[in-house]
Amino acid sequence: MEAFESQFRSRLQFPAAFIDMAKTVLPAQIGFELAVMSMAIGIGLYFAWPTEPSLWVIGLVLGLSLALLRFIPDLFAGLILCFVFMCAGLAWSVLHTAQSDTNPLLDERRYTVTGWVSDIEQQGGRSRLRIELTAIDPVPDTGMPSAVRIRGGRVLQSLDVGEHIAIEAVLGPLPGPAVPNGYDPARRAFFDGLAGSGFAISDPQRLTEDMSVRARLQRLIHATRHTIANHVMTRAPDRTAGVQVALLTGIRHHIPDDQTDSLRASGLAHILAISGLHMGLVAFGVFVTISLALAAIEPFSRGRDVRKIAAFIAIIASTLYLGLSGASVATQRAYIMVSVAFTAILLDRRAISIRSVAVAAFLTLLLRPEALTSVGFQMSFAAVAAMVVIFRAWDRWRPHHRSESFRDRIKRFYGSLFGTSLIAGFATGGFALLHFGRFANYGLLANMAAMSVFPLVMALGIISLILMPLGLDGLPLWLMGMLIEMMLRVSDWVSGLPGAVGTVKASAPLTIATYGLGFALACFATRRAVIIGCGVMAISLCLWVMAPRADMRISKSGRVSLIDETLAVTSSARADRYGREQFARASGEPELSWRNYHDDFANCDALACRFTHKDHVVTIVEAPSEVPDACRDSDLVVLVDRDAGPVARRGCQAMLIDQRVLSRTGGVHLIMKETLTLVPIIHPNRRNRPWGKGRRR
Repeated sequence: MEAFESQFRSRLQFPAAFIDMAKTVLPAQIGFELAVMSMAIGIGLYFAWPTEPSLWVIGLVLGLSLALLRFIPDLFAGLILCFVFMCAGLAWSVLHTAQSDTNPLLDERRYTVTGWVSDIEQQGGRSRLRIELTAIDPVPDTGMPSAVRIRGGRVLQSLDVGEHIAIEAVLGPLPGPAVPNGYDPARRAFFDGLAGSGFAISDPQRLTEDMSVRARLQRLIHATRHTIANHVMTRAPDRTAGVQVALLTGIRHHIPDDQTDSLRASGLAHILAISGLHMGLVAFGVFVTISLALAAIEPFSRGRDVRKIAAFIAIIASTLYLGLSGASVATQRAYIMVSVAFTAILLDRRAISIRSVAVAAFLTLLLRPEALTSVGFQMSFAAVAAMVVIFRAWDRWRPHHRSESFRDRIKRFYGSLFGTSLIAGFATGGFALLHFGRFANYGLLANMAAMSVFPLVMALGIISLILMPLGLDGLPLWLMGMLIEMMLRVSDWVSGLPGAVGTVKASAPLTIATYGLGFALACFATRRAVIIGCGVMAISLCLWVMAPRADMRISKSGRVSLIDETLAVTSSARADRYGREQFARASGEPELSWRNYHDDFANCDALACRFTHKDHVVTIVEAPSEVPDACRDSDLVVLVDRDAGPVARRGCQAMLIDQRVLSRTGGVHLIMKETLTLVPIIHPNRRNRPWGKGRRR
């Protein structure tokens, strides 16, 4: 090593201070946590890559990197190891995507599908089925799809999970993002095994084929969940029954919309999605209860470690709750985390540590690499990691002699509740702002007031489930409802305060990735890591602030919408409603009231509409024949529902957007500054990925 340093100095003529700085910055060796973070970076690179990476090229680079470890000096060994794990994450993402290929549909047309029902969602008078296909006629050009989703009315409500059916339906590809860099339903569906969606046009025909073991198990779980949900809806208080059903079974469509909006505005919406909080309360509640019960049996506990028995029973309870709650992706992550914690107890290791968080993240990414891009993964692991780091630091500094008086116990309880809410709020608040562009300003107040009773709410829920077969669940359900009523009152009060919700403009994936990288580095809790992590997060916030905001939206069908600070006008209040709402949210102005620009904003006649915004003249024409005239005195010309001819396109000095452009881009957003900047909603590189490849617009 010393010989290398002298050679490094002499050849590159760098001062000794540079070598000393490199020693402090570059890791000579990496731990498991840094390896997992490097793997996550590789997965992130996969989803940001413009094309589908070649597995052979990645394997070649990975092999060369491993070979370099035999010859590279120790000064750079840690850096090479990080690169190796990045390549491993990139390679695993390629393999996982290849295994997840669902042969997505490319065109909308009529099909006769045969398969078994694997899931049913009921909302209002409509049903939505997920069907695992065994046959389809005609077979699409891409091959046999794996599963489709079909919606319908009352004709589908008599079906149950596990039934083998044949049905005619109009099916097509799932839609792409509604705004640039927005949520992509098609990518989510690709990794969930869905090839397309549509609506039923015939009654289902039940077939007599035997169900598989998997189908029987799914049918049993589905029937149990809905039986419990219907039972709770009839036995629990009317106002709180929907929330109780959501907490016990994960079925959320019974919750009134006004309650959902109130909980979201007050920062309490996280109680509706079964994730780490719910799984942790159930699992650790069972663990503590069993531990205390077994410890009270002195002859039994004297010769056995009751904690390991309780940990094993808690894993079983967590598994049952996972199935009962619907096993969503967020619940799966929470289940992995608590299972890792209890496995650590079984192996005589520390149950809660950054290592256990890293193990849970590694297993989650190993099973579902695409989870890295989801807001649920980022927020849940950010909250847990931040609490582990800060509470471990507090445990080293706090006084270890504690008073056991009742008043001091109450103070410690609310102190820990305040600390937990504050840490989790700050840890997840940045990701919530970057993803959703909104933040509950009084979320800490609402969580302090409402979450003190939430552990008791979950305890009463578990008791009611245990007593339900005996018909003795009425009292615990009523008590659970009374506590939830208190939480809803807090939510209504906080959401009604002035300025309860703050909104900002949306951010790009690069900004979110940079912020997440900085946050992960800061969680290593060393001085060097915290400084570098905070610096990276500051860079991400600068990227966010400096990013321009779009002024105008043109949908795929040619509907125009424009937003300014106090202005929101559109060509049609009925068309493109969802896209327009997402456009307003991405602009940081979700509460603006839209009005038709024909009324008092644009000058319109039978052939065209014209308006001026930020010194740019915009003309919207209905016929190709009007394009040449519009191009002569406009900066932007929009041709609705038609293609401009090649002559008109070549002779137009203005920016021309017609159906040819819109069909290729899925619509566009425009940034109106000194020059007009066009941002496609569907990035051209998306066509090179399996979830968007060959998709016809």
